Amino acid sequence: MKRAMSEDPVLAFPDVSRSFEVHTDASDFALGGVLMQECHPVEYESKKLNEAERRYATHEKELLTVAHCLRVWRHYLLGSSFIVRTDNTAVSHFLSQSKLTSKQVRWQEHLAEFNFLLEYRAGSTNSVADALNRRAELDQVALMAMNAIVRADSRFAINIGKKIRNALTRDPVAQQLLKLVESDKTRQFWQEDGLLKTKGRGAYVPRVDDLR
Repeated sequence: MKRAMSEDPVLAFPDVSRSFEVHTDASDFALGGVLMQECHPVEYESKKLNEAERRYATHEKELLTVAHCLRVWRHYLLGSSFIVRTDNTAVSHFLSQSKLTSKQVRWQEHLAEFNFLLEYRAGSTNSVADALNRRAELDQVALMAMNAIVRADSRFAINIGKKIRNALTRDPVAQQLLKLVESDKTRQFWQEDGLLKTKGRGAYVPRVDDLR
């Protein structure tokens, strides 16, 4: 009988007495990695690249991914030997390169504290790490969500502003303050866009209904 996925744990518990494998991959906008033991995932890691990192060369993005994942899983990997598998051939030879950029030297210094081997693995066999960083539609979903939030905030601000303007005429304190403003007897309040503004660019909210 075939067992349901929910019957078994998605992630395995790490066992520091056994060897680890780190599978990494990078895309144009994100990086991803999987910490594994005996072909079973222990932890997943993914991170969106910032603007500067997006301009890195492909092999530099892959190196950044390796450095990032080893930093995240340092508490598992430090002091033990393990394998890092990458689908970039240039990265697989990184430890034996003699000519490095200043950026690559920093990564090499960071990686030097670990005892590991870099091995090339074809991208077609690195589907898990690949899935963590190549879902470009997530960027579009995030952008759509942010635009929706901005539109909602704008509608909310317009609606609240209208309610505050209407309520000013029903709040005795607001009426007194408006008289002081009109007679130029206060510098703590002033009128702007039909609202009663105060220091800190805040607006006086009338004590009317449940508006406050």
